[in-house]
Amino acid sequence: MEIMPGFTLTDIETSGAQIRLRHGSNGPPLLLLHGNPLTHVSWHAVAPRLAERFHVVAADLRGYDDSSAPPEEPDSSNYSFRAMAQDQVEVMKALGYDRFYVAGHDRGGRTVHRMCLDHPEKVIKAAIIDIAPTLDMWDFCSGASRIPSRTPAAAISDISHMPWTTSTTPAAP
Repeated sequence: MEIMPGFTLTDIETSGAQIRLRHGSNGPPLLLLHGNPLTHVSWHAVAPRLAERFHVVAADLRGYDDSSAPPEEPDSSNYSFRAMAQDQVEVMKALGYDRFYVAGHDRGGRTVHRMCLDHPEKVIKAAIIDIAPTLDMWDFCSGASRIPSRTPAAAISDISHMPWTTSTTPAAP
């Protein structure tokens, strides 16, 4: 049984890694990036629906599933979100896209965030799903935040009550 019928399974060589992905359909390009510990297959339930309007590209991050896992550099820079964002920009270029929509969950969301900072000219619109602002999260969990915490152990369970987990941001014009 094919997990994502109608999608083509392929590998694309980038300057830093070989990236495994599935893509299919027609329309504006939409890149989907998974979270940890998942793979591109985590998008299997929504990809066909999105493919009604987009050319969907569901890609693995480097080091996940059948994407290559280059030996780690001493400073881990080749596993940074910057390096992973660069991989995905190169993937989209190889598929013929200079600009695209992108959505990322968890680790994929952090990759999207870095992509928006490093390559704003490539991203038409971005959706970043299920990440908390890193510095605020660690400050909160350590008790250094202005958000009160009950105990260090309870701080972890408090994450679901952080203000940014329920806030909404108006759509860009």
